[in-house]
Amino acid sequence: MRYSSRFWLYAPLVLFVGLALWVMGHWWILAEDLDRKLTAANGHQAVPGVTVSWASKTISGFPFRVDVVFTNLLVKAEGPRGPITWQSDRFALHALTYGRAQGIFEAAGPQTLSWTDADNAPHRLSFLPASLHASAISGDRGLSRFDLDMMDAGGKDSDGAAFTVARVQFHMRHDPKADALDLMLSALEVQNPAAPFGDHVKKLEIYGRVTEGSSFARLLEGRSGWMDAMRAWKHRNGEIVTDKVNIESAALTTQTAGPELQPGLRALLFPFY
Repeated sequence: MRYSSRFWLYAPLVLFVGLALWVMGHWWILAEDLDRKLTAANGHQAVPGVTVSWASKTISGFPFRVDVVFTNLLVKAEGPRGPITWQSDRFALHALTYGRAQGIFEAAGPQTLSWTDADNAPHRLSFLPASLHASAISGDRGLSRFDLDMMDAGGKDSDGAAFTVARVQFHMRHDPKADALDLMLSALEVQNPAAPFGDHVKKLEIYGRVTEGSSFARLLEGRSGWMDAMRAWKHRNGEIVTDKVNIESAALTTQTAGPELQPGLRALLFPFY
């Protein structure tokens, strides 16, 4: 057999083995580095103003993904009126080891969210979703898009009143044409005596914008806290603008955002404002 024939016979095999070894080594390096960072972050500030802790974690996904599963995850963030906390029985983070910087998140089991609103009234939601998924895409300016989708959830609010919701979606992105953050909130079949627009909201769609979006640049890059971003935003006279509203509920049906709806809309779009 000539040397040229041997080369074309063995070269693809050597190339394949070399590529496989590189992929395996790359994954283990990423996984070990992530494990060290997570261990150091447990119980401390992951980013300014946000403390994260958990009971245990596992890392898997070899060789093309990194999957991290947390148990008893607790996230505590500084808010304008007090701490904002979220506790999840089980939480998972998924990311590819190559390609664009995108994270996929899942939460399962009982969830608890608590905060204090603009009137200094405490709120607490305890609920169990059938599914709770989210994704985050990072770009040159930090977080550029965030999407959340929750299906078939039920639980109790601060007053012990039961509530159910068929679906809730929330979307946020950098406005490509203006210095603003585009927001979209939708909900289907919400039943709760304390709902702002009646105890049975069949459909809710809100499209809005947070003007002076660059005020949140350092926050979205993970370099400053929520309070600093809020102060910068208010200093620049930022506003929450509702562009389109569609509400179908037992109390009202409207496709406009009149002045009488603004308090309820603001509470939904920016409950800590």
